[in-house]
Amino acid sequence: MTESESRAFVPTVGDVLVFPIERIDRYGACQVVAADETERLATVAVLAWTGAAVPDVTALAGVPRMVKDFMFWRPEEVVMEVALPVPESYRRIGSLPVTGETVSRSSGSWDFEHDIARQHRWDVTPTETTSAFKAALDSEEIATTPGLVYARNGDPYEARLAAARSFRDDAGYRVGDDFRMESLRAWPALYQVTLHSWRDDLVPFLESSPLVNELTLTGHGRRELDLSRTSLDRLSVDITGLERLVLPPSLDLLLLHGAGAVNRFDSRDGLLDGPSAETPEALAMLQVVTDQDGRWISVQLTGTVPPVRGLDRVQGLRIGAIDDLDISDVAECFPNTSWLHLFGAPGLLRGLSELPALPTLETLWLCDLFGYEPGDFPGPGELPALTSLDLDSIPTDVATRVRAMYKKASHVSLSVRRPRKPEWLAENFENPLRHWDGRDGIPAATAKKARTAFVTALRQVRDADASRTDETGYAKTVTASVTEFLDVISGLNRKRQFLYTLERDEVIDAVDTLTTGLPPEANRTLEPLIEEALDD
Repeated sequence: MTESESRAFVPTVGDVLVFPIERIDRYGACQVVAADETERLATVAVLAWTGAAVPDVTALAGVPRMVKDFMFWRPEEVVMEVALPVPESYRRIGSLPVTGETVSRSSGSWDFEHDIARQHRWDVTPTETTSAFKAALDSEEIATTPGLVYARNGDPYEARLAAARSFRDDAGYRVGDDFRMESLRAWPALYQVTLHSWRDDLVPFLESSPLVNELTLTGHGRRELDLSRTSLDRLSVDITGLERLVLPPSLDLLLLHGAGAVNRFDSRDGLLDGPSAETPEALAMLQVVTDQDGRWISVQLTGTVPPVRGLDRVQGLRIGAIDDLDISDVAECFPNTSWLHLFGAPGLLRGLSELPALPTLETLWLCDLFGYEPGDFPGPGELPALTSLDLDSIPTDVATRVRAMYKKASHVSLSVRRPRKPEWLAENFENPLRHWDGRDGIPAATAKKARTAFVTALRQVRDADASRTDETGYAKTVTASVTEFLDVISGLNRKRQFLYTLERDEVIDAVDTLTTGLPPEANRTLEPLIEEALDD
């Protein structure tokens, strides 16, 4: 079969397909057990086989289906309904009679490699470890953990094994000076650890605990972390002060918090060799060392892109709570990401025209992000790998242009929701008080009342401007609206005392927004009112 024929073939029931599992450097196999060409769907069963080379189909005769039972999964065959066409990486090697269930319990994608790799890791873990894990899930046994005591009375902490799955150093028990991570061997179902300070026995414990696969680590104060010999697949780490982070081959998800360390490097290529004392240039930088520059990893960030190197080939990137982000920063640190999800607070997105600097981008999702023009959004010809585009809460004029540009791009699945008009942007994105929601020291109810007061005043000013016939009447209406707004702010502050330097500046910005159309003399009459409101 030629390459072009392989790409175009339509599978039939009984077809056996082989595909590469690059992460474990082996091949896997599956069989088409049902097909619906009208709906462009197929039902596929994964076979319990992996090999170093593509086999002859006869070698797979009688091979049972793969049973997924790693970690918390109850044993079940992997039978999945998937959309056609067959991915290019899948190769038909022949046909075999179908045996077993042909109805799928779930729908998904052709991405079987992840489950096979996880099951492979489970299968090569010592049987006594996996058996103890499974037995603990249904156990009523109680275990005393040396070094842990109840915070309320100091009695030894007793954990029910079925519930002892997560250890936190800030939980309801108190961690004594005599506690050792080794004490957690008494918890066979443990898979998650959360620490807010460093422990010297953490890494040795993780390296000898193949089923502990999630770690959250803050306040560690380390310059280097080497987790390469652990079995973690999820890591959440504070990178404040961190210069070098070595990740395990098993990692799937990396969550970075904080700011990277300041270090000196002679060049980007020199990062792998460590600090250089020859260059005077200091860069805020974290060097991450991982397999194939992070090819198997998805990264999650909050707010912005930290100064990080070594993750050039991450699988995907999610950034939430964005206030101000430049796409060029994404392209610099994560140039080969295949999916990009960006969520604003709402926030400002700069450099949208730099998206073509991500040549392998297949999926893009933007939500609550503004500050760009219709002409900034790249067309389908500039994003050749793109197959999915999801835009939620973006400027109306941008939404209109994107719909027009991608209307004939049949290879791109397009979704555009909640386009935002200029009035919405003024009341929400451009609201100077929008950051009060969630800020320490400002109750949620106070932030909501302040926002409502500003929006009410803004609408009154907008209506006055639309029906403006004389300057005196307009100035009177605006002055009244601003006065009412300031009265609300002053009243809230008398109750909660939350107005400090930053909040006062933001109130002044709000007043400036409301009084943009006033002449200078009318603005001057408001100055005593502003001072009185902010001096409470």
